[in-house]
Amino acid sequence: MKKDKDSISKVNNEQVTRAREKEAIFINHTELDEASINKFYKFYKFRVKRFDFYSFLVCGLIMIIIAICYLLKWDNYFLGLFWNILINIIFIILGISFWVSAFKSQKYDRKAMKKIYDEDVCDLKNIYYFNENGIIIVNKYGETERVYSYLESIYEAKDFYYIFTAKKNAHIVKKDSFVKGTENDFNTFIKKKLGKNFKKRCIRKKEEVD
Repeated sequence: MKKDKDSISKVNNEQVTRAREKEAIFINHTELDEASINKFYKFYKFRVKRFDFYSFLVCGLIMIIIAICYLLKWDNYFLGLFWNILINIIFIILGISFWVSAFKSQKYDRKAMKKIYDEDVCDLKNIYYFNENGIIIVNKYGETERVYSYLESIYEAKDFYYIFTAKKNAHIVKKDSFVKGTENDFNTFIKKKLGKNFKKRCIRKKEEVD
C-alpha cells in the first residue's frame, strides 16, 4: 500500500515538473557552494546595505578626528594627563573598530547553518522556473512561488542575480546555469518584469563582435 502511494506521489511530482518546464520561459539550475554564498554576503554588505557601510565609515572617522583634536591640545588637559590619554586611546580604538566592522565581510558559517537546517547548505541546489506571471523556486526544503509584482527586488552582479523575496531573504541565481533560455534574453525579460525594482550593480560584459 505504501509503495503504491509512493509511486502515485512520484508520478504526480513528475507531471508537475513537466508542466512547469513546459510553462517556464527560463529555467535555471543553481548549485550553491561556499564561494558563491560568500560573494553574496560581500555584495549584500557593500552594495545593498550601503547606508550601514557608509555610516560605520563616518562614525569611525568622527571618533579618530576627536582623538586627533585632543592630541593636538597638550596644554588643555581638563581631566588630567592620564585620563585624557586614556580617552584618546578609547576614541582611536572605537574609530578603528567601526572601520574594521565596515570593511569586514560576513563569512559562511557551517555551524550556524546546521543549527537552522540541521545540515550544511552550501551545496544546496535550487531550481528556478521563470514563467510569464512569476517565479517558482524549488529545492529539497520545499517550494516558493512569487508573482513578479510581489518580489522585493532583483539585483544583478557580475556572475549572479540575487532575487529578494523579502528585504533580508534572497536567492542566488548563477548566470551560467540557465538550462532553458539564455542569460542575455533573461536579462531583458526580467528588467521589463521588475521595472524599478530591478537593480543593476555591475557592468555587463560587452558581447564580442565577430
